[in-house]
Amino acid sequence: MKILPPTLRESNRYLAISVTSEGDIPRRDLVNEILFCAATLLGDAGNSEMGIRLLSFEENKGIIQCRMDKVWETRAVLAIVTTIKGMRTRIKVLGVSGTVRGATEKYLLTQDINEPEPEIKRTQRIKECKMIIDVGTISGEVVNRNTNEIDLLSEDPHSLEILNRSNTRYFGITVFDIKDKEIDV
Repeated sequence: MKILPPTLRESNRYLAISVTSEGDIPRRDLVNEILFCAATLLGDAGNSEMGIRLLSFEENKGIIQCRMDKVWETRAVLAIVTTIKGMRTRIKVLGVSGTVRGATEKYLLTQDINEPEPEIKRTQRIKECKMIIDVGTISGEVVNRNTNEIDLLSEDPHSLEILNRSNTRYFGITVFDIKDKEIDV
């Protein structure tokens, strides 16, 4: 069988990702969850059209290959991955490139995703947080703080009802959500 010339091959894009989780995620479990979410969101035909492949995954960073015209669908699939083997998980797309080398050099080698923002002090401990957002005020106890992310257990009965309906335990707040908002500590 002849190999197709480059002009007839489908173009690919490479997404540099960062995985944040409560524990260590094996590569196989990550691949299975991504493919399961793709099949759930787009069906089997849509899943096969996307051509998703996990090319590399080390130290919670990796590169995912997809078809050039299916980048936004791939991002949507990665956004709906919330748990892997019962552990809460978030997959963040660091950037998109046309080559593996470009994705690696631009997004994986240049920045440390776990590095805190310069204005945040590591020694500062927050026990409670009250935040005013567009919908209203969310207040509660900080359960977990991981550099740029905060898990908030709400005290408000209305907020607890919303959490119970969405099968969620905590509100997930990032430093970027809190920026330029009024916060009482």
